[in-house]
Amino acid sequence: MAHSVADAETAASKSSPDLFIIDFDPSCSGLTAFLQKMRKDHPAAQALVLAVDVPREIAAQRTEFGALQFIQKPYEVAEFGATVEALLGPRSTTKWPGTLRALSLPDIVALQCAGRRSAIVDVRGSRGDSGSVHILDGQIFHAETEEASGVKALEEMFNWSSPRIEETTKRSSAQRTIHGPWTSIFFAACRRAQSLKMAPVVESRPKTGKKIVIIDDTETLVLFAEDALSTADPESRITTALTGTGGLEQIERALPDLVLLDYSLPDINGDEICRRLLQDEQTARIPILMMSGHVAEMTATAARFENIVATIEKPFLSGALVDLVERTLAAGPRPVVQSKAISTPKPKPKEEQPAVVEAAPPPLPFSAPKRSIESVEPARALPNVPTVSAPVPLTGKNEVVLGLFLEVMSMQLTPQLRMGAIRAKPVSLTVSVHFPSNGTQIPTETGFQLASTQLDEKGRISAVRLVPTAKPFQPAQMRNAFEIGGVAMIPNETRARVQLTPAGTTPMTMELLAHLEMGGVELSPTFQLAQLTLKWRTSVVHVTLNPKAPEQSGASFDVAEVELDGSGKIAELLLNPIK
Repeated sequence: MAHSVADAETAASKSSPDLFIIDFDPSCSGLTAFLQKMRKDHPAAQALVLAVDVPREIAAQRTEFGALQFIQKPYEVAEFGATVEALLGPRSTTKWPGTLRALSLPDIVALQCAGRRSAIVDVRGSRGDSGSVHILDGQIFHAETEEASGVKALEEMFNWSSPRIEETTKRSSAQRTIHGPWTSIFFAACRRAQSLKMAPVVESRPKTGKKIVIIDDTETLVLFAEDALSTADPESRITTALTGTGGLEQIERALPDLVLLDYSLPDINGDEICRRLLQDEQTARIPILMMSGHVAEMTATAARFENIVATIEKPFLSGALVDLVERTLAAGPRPVVQSKAISTPKPKPKEEQPAVVEAAPPPLPFSAPKRSIESVEPARALPNVPTVSAPVPLTGKNEVVLGLFLEVMSMQLTPQLRMGAIRAKPVSLTVSVHFPSNGTQIPTETGFQLASTQLDEKGRISAVRLVPTAKPFQPAQMRNAFEIGGVAMIPNETRARVQLTPAGTTPMTMELLAHLEMGGVELSPTFQLAQLTLKWRTSVVHVTLNPKAPEQSGASFDVAEVELDGSGKIAELLLNPIK
């Protein structure tokens, strides 16, 4: 660990690092000079930059050019671990990310943009050429050389070999010469420079091994998996995709022997890909190995879809991945399954619908099996055992009380110093579930986590999905004190309101209680609970600072706004008090 550029330089001289992990939030000056010195002293090392404003294209495609890799903050620990594991793993493919030996001007420009900096990057070529790239608030807006300006100048400088680079933090006074989306211009310039430097392609003998498609939005991890599998079997025919849509196209084109699939993708999640593959006779028998750091969601998905024959949790070692892939490939294609509970897109006639389970005594089927939910494992390398499940419709009154613990991010006060709007975020995705009146029985030791959330056309919550966890529900520690860290005036149509933000590491915590309706239950092949779907009947919820007190003692709020994260889970809520 080093807390400054100077400390990092001293530490590197003693440890000869294989990887630099650089937190660039907040950004600092001097990093350009540091990286150029590390290129000279440790050319075989790699560098991973953590920054708050990394454009998705930069994080996903930087492996094509230069040395620096990027992760946007905040990041998931599993994805961070998988990236680090990939960077430190085997690297035989020519597509592997470069080391600091390949540090170039595009790296430094991308670094300044990721740090949301305003800076001028001065460049001097080996032939005495000079130029500069001007960055304003993290965006390229001007470039110039002795003979050109704008995009042409940027492309010219990107093509210079081994330039000397210096950064200055003075704000540019130049006029804008680069217009439009700067990321597109950046990559176009990078590719043009790359094409001018590329050696002639030498045709090689076609490979004859197993066909594998890898789908993951972290390109470093894709290259890691591709490299590990190619090293284990050089004859493997591997294609990759960074999106779910692109992955489906690759699968339809190649009809592979195996698909390695990430659960969380930027466009469509892995469960939707599994569903679409099951609907096509040509792809329904392709085995899928799902890999994810979202263990609960991955486990639930593996129990629902029969084409997921194995799972692996991120981060993983190359040896574990190769062993699981080899065993899965040895089992061959999935057997033909007669059941069409998932793969049939058309609804069945009324008389063929699944049996209706009444939410009243006797208990629902998922309370009957002797084996507890904690013992349910995802389908791991069991290609001959189908894992089909289907939604079970419910009838009658099926009220459910959902409890979610929230951390207060800000609180408004009215001119009368009464509580106004509250912005809060979940303390964790773990929730409590109670069935107050209908006799439904779920084992008390069963815990649940929020999965995906659906919004209606007005942006209000319409339904939430819950998946069982391996641990029982544990309530969060409550804290009813609000330590004021900041005060701001919020304009209003009539009179301004005071907004308070908390201070310290012990924020105010409250419990949200929502009365929902059971919309459906999905069971695993062994009749274990795989997922609950709850319908959000009203946006009115109750908030309490004492979970042991009666619900009526809390205050009523309206869920005015909902913000979801990239995987569709609740990230923030805006609550307005109801008079």
